[in-house]
Amino acid sequence: MLKDSLKPVVNGFKLLASEGKWVFIKGFRRWEIKQMEKRLAEEFVNLGRNYAASQAKGEAFDPKAADNDLILKQISFLQEEVAHLDQELAATRAEYVKNRTEDRGAEV
Repeated sequence: MLKDSLKPVVNGFKLLASEGKWVFIKGFRRWEIKQMEKRLAEEFVNLGRNYAASQAKGEAFDPKAADNDLILKQISFLQEEVAHLDQELAATRAEYVKNRTEDRGAEV
C-alpha cells in the first residue's frame, strides 16, 4: 500500500532526473553546433575577403582557385554538419521521450 502511494513521487523524481540529463545533453550539443556555426561564419568571411582581393586587383573571382575551392568545400561540409547535428538533436529528443514513455508504460 505504501509502495503504491509513493510510486507517483518516485516517478516524479525519475522524470526530474531524466529532464536534467536531457538539459545537459542538449546544452552540450547546442554548444557544439554554435562552434560549427562560428567556424562557418569565419569561412564565409575568408571567401568574402578573397573575393574583395580579386576585385581590388581587377581580376575575375575564380571559385576554382586552390584557396577558394578549399573554402567552398569547407563551407559545404560545415553546412551539412550543422544540419545533421540539428536533425540528430531532434531525433535524440524524440527517442529519449519515446524510451521514457515506453519505460513508464511497462511500469503501469
